[in-house]
Amino acid sequence: MAGEPSLKRNDVSARRPVVVLLDTNFLLLPFQRRIDIFEEIKRLLISHVEFVVLPQILSELQRLVAHGSSKESRAARSALQLVQHYCTSRSQPGNIKVKLDADTALLHYALATRAIVATNDRALRRSLVKSGCRVIFLRKLAILALDE
Repeated sequence: MAGEPSLKRNDVSARRPVVVLLDTNFLLLPFQRRIDIFEEIKRLLISHVEFVVLPQILSELQRLVAHGSSKESRAARSALQLVQHYCTSRSQPGNIKVKLDADTALLHYALATRAIVATNDRALRRSLVKSGCRVIFLRKLAILALDE
């Protein structure tokens, strides 16, 4: 009908946000490689993005703050500030009540919710892709890429 706004299929604001799970190593990239991971992921996906951090990742960052080298500790402390500013913290979906290590938790969450995982862990990336999950990773030390 004339005069009514139409929703186009590619209208980013009309779609649900793409959920991106962030691994610990990815949260440290801004301090290791000077990459704005949040803006780069939005640019890569060309979509509204919801950044999610699981409790296991928060625990790993807190462990680095407490027991890492001074450089690791500073980076982890700064990463925790980024998490507070940009991310949502979520627990495992559904019936997953077991305590899982970070990699297993990311894999289970991605499979349950079809979220994209941002990681530089080669073994985790291989497991995710083998399971049919999408992965964002760092290519050539400066470019983010999507593995599907």
